[in-house]
Amino acid sequence: MIIPKIFQQLQSEGYISESDIIKANDGFALIYKSLSELLAEKDILDFPDSNGARQACDHFFDDWFLYAVPREADYIYSLLKLREQEHDAEGDVPSDGDTPGVTISFISFECEKLMNCLMDPVDENRKALNMEINRVAARRGQRHHEKLKKYFTDPSSEGAYLVASLYPKYIASFVGNGCIEVPECYRAIVKRNGIYKKSASLARLSRFIESINQKAGYVVCDNKKIYIKNPEYPDEYECAVILATHTGNTSVYSFAAEVEYHARFLVPLAKIKIPFLGRSLYDSAIRADMTIGASIFEGFAPFHRSKSKIVNRQRLLHEQIK
Repeated sequence: MIIPKIFQQLQSEGYISESDIIKANDGFALIYKSLSELLAEKDILDFPDSNGARQACDHFFDDWFLYAVPREADYIYSLLKLREQEHDAEGDVPSDGDTPGVTISFISFECEKLMNCLMDPVDENRKALNMEINRVAARRGQRHHEKLKKYFTDPSSEGAYLVASLYPKYIASFVGNGCIEVPECYRAIVKRNGIYKKSASLARLSRFIESINQKAGYVVCDNKKIYIKNPEYPDEYECAVILATHTGNTSVYSFAAEVEYHARFLVPLAKIKIPFLGRSLYDSAIRADMTIGASIFEGFAPFHRSKSKIVNRQRLLHEQIK
């Protein structure tokens, strides 16, 4: 198995093990160890923000993971987010957002900033790494990398499927007492005495959960909690419910189609700002954000229609994936 050079370096220096590297057949690879965990290996637990105040790495970098896509003889690196339902922002300690979901950035990540920080964790290098992570993960006005766009607009690419299959297992690892609570963004569409649909796009999720319960023959999700039999090996019904309640996607094909759809909007015309919104389609597309109700594309999203052309194409190309 060909390993991206930066991954090799991190492994040789003891920051990750071979089992932390997950790879698809087409060369897509990610490190299943968050940036905050990598930094903790060197006892780097905080960083100075732009005002000089010290912030905890595990309140900002715990959801972000390094990924790579092949480019000729080398790789392009970027970041993706895998987030469970958090409550960090509810406290007094500064932190990033709490909403669960998956984000795949199409902005290239300068790995030198990470390696410099690990090799010499002075405040200057910590601050530079924070700025680079923020640039890739959140800052407006960035440009996508053409190789990342090319990879994710190719419907035969396997990276999105690797992420879609990994994410439910990641969420299942947070199970306590045999269950996890549904995300707050999903709970917002559920009321005490039944399900009340706020919109057609959210109604489809409640119908999907009902269909999964029927197929499984038992209650996988009661719209308050998701019941997991074995957190180490969640079954197909549990994974389907986790994906739907956390990302809004009712299949891995829908998930992959959403990533592809975002990547296809990385064109000059999409940079025109939408009146009264203050941003463009490009601004939203440059980071594929799979979560409930967060996308500017939600109102006309073909990736949420199981029989749409873009989802059907994904299914035909990857129908061996459940």
